Amino acid sequence: MHNFQLNSLLNSSGLAAVRTARNVVVCWFLLFSSLVSADCGGGLFPAPSSELLFPRSKFPVPSLQEPPSPECKYGNIDLAQWHFWGVAPVVADIEKAYYYALKTVLNDRWPYDLALLHAAFVIKGLDRSFSVSEAVRRFNREITSASPLRRDKALAVLNQLSEFSPRLTTVEGEVFADVGLSQAVVIKPSPALQMSTKGDKRQILVTDHDGVPNIYWTKTRSAEAPKQNSMIFQRYPISGANGVKDTRQQIWRAPSDMPVSGVLLSRLIRADGSPYESNCTATLIAPQWLISASHCLFTPEGSDRVASVNFIPYSEAQVGADPQKIAVAGVWRHKDHSATDQYNGEVGRYSGSDIAIFKLKKPLNLAVVPVLATPHSANSWVDSLAYPNDKPANTLWASRCRGNLWLKGGGQLSDLYTLDCFSYAGQSGAAITQNNAGKQQIIGVLSSRVYNESINQPIFAALNSRLISNIQTLLAGRSTGLFVAMPILPSASLAEASP
Repeated sequence: MHNFQLNSLLNSSGLAAVRTARNVVVCWFLLFSSLVSADCGGGLFPAPSSELLFPRSKFPVPSLQEPPSPECKYGNIDLAQWHFWGVAPVVADIEKAYYYALKTVLNDRWPYDLALLHAAFVIKGLDRSFSVSEAVRRFNREITSASPLRRDKALAVLNQLSEFSPRLTTVEGEVFADVGLSQAVVIKPSPALQMSTKGDKRQILVTDHDGVPNIYWTKTRSAEAPKQNSMIFQRYPISGANGVKDTRQQIWRAPSDMPVSGVLLSRLIRADGSPYESNCTATLIAPQWLISASHCLFTPEGSDRVASVNFIPYSEAQVGADPQKIAVAGVWRHKDHSATDQYNGEVGRYSGSDIAIFKLKKPLNLAVVPVLATPHSANSWVDSLAYPNDKPANTLWASRCRGNLWLKGGGQLSDLYTLDCFSYAGQSGAAITQNNAGKQQIIGVLSSRVYNESINQPIFAALNSRLISNIQTLLAGRSTGLFVAMPILPSASLAEASP
């Protein structure tokens, strides 16, 4: 975020220094000894109080051929966690997770580290230490606590739990508070987790706008199963929020229905010759192509001398020590984007042209190519995944917001939409997606925060038919009139820059 205020605009997620502090990966010797010795030491998964939800996806995994001794409390805790979450290369298996969790129980007492998993095992029906209602209450206590970390960990456990049970979509008018189906509940169609069945009835778990789960009942015939590995337990902004309320939710795994994102690292040269580093969020729109924000290619004072651009895909961003960076070979920004518009408070021009396209030096695996589309007026809810700078380095955060048309774009400029949720530096360039017929489509790019006496909200530049056509032309290898190439200077130029 730029540390100065304009007449009406401040980048909510613009250029900012890249975090350099990284967690050190535990060496294999210490890992092995901590798992197989009776002493064992501390756990490898972050403690419940840690700012990280889980270890990085490529964190060293314990040897399953030589499981820890029965006295090794933390070894079995780690194995229970690894099997529950399915941290690579272990495949998620809730029954194996429960098997190792039971080895940690002493005098009927479960370790605090597995408290949430214990409640999940009860909901799944594997454990009967207490009632399902009590298990849900324990999740509600965490979600409604004053601690965002406790909230996000509880929501993450519920989302992972939903990978092991059938998912349903509720039908309006067929949701009830009792098993006798006599107390109807007014609830809009929404994703739900099936917990149990009783005859032709299903007990389900449905979340409200605060992410708090509630137990209901529905008829078997009124439910259908949607795709797995998408978030169904998520917070929504409070009605009437002006964009200041922070409802970002930390997640440990990118939902399969969302486009693949990552961290965009740019190294620029200031006017005085000194280097400047920044990070934004970028999203794959093809195996070798990214979309992000144009202003991620400028220093705070407006220099556009690009020394290098690299992309850390989501799978690598989760690595603790040294994530692999994919070099960017070419950069194209919207031809109307100018840093001077920022200083002059020209919001329409600055954010209305805040879209850039990047070509990687090598393609990445992309199972599904996302669809580029214009916003759907019938649906105001939008989603985004990003890597904010005010959170632990390279951690992934989800936002669900309402988008409303704020300023119509003229000529070649995008329409601008406000968002009723919070954003921060590092989120710039994040793809804004909208669900259309069960599929997430990219409809815009997060740009700036507008604030004055009447507004204080993030805004995104919306895609339109002309932008989509020009982007597709670029991806086909042809020049386009709407995007202009920005040179990436030889590395020697940066070597000569002042430290």
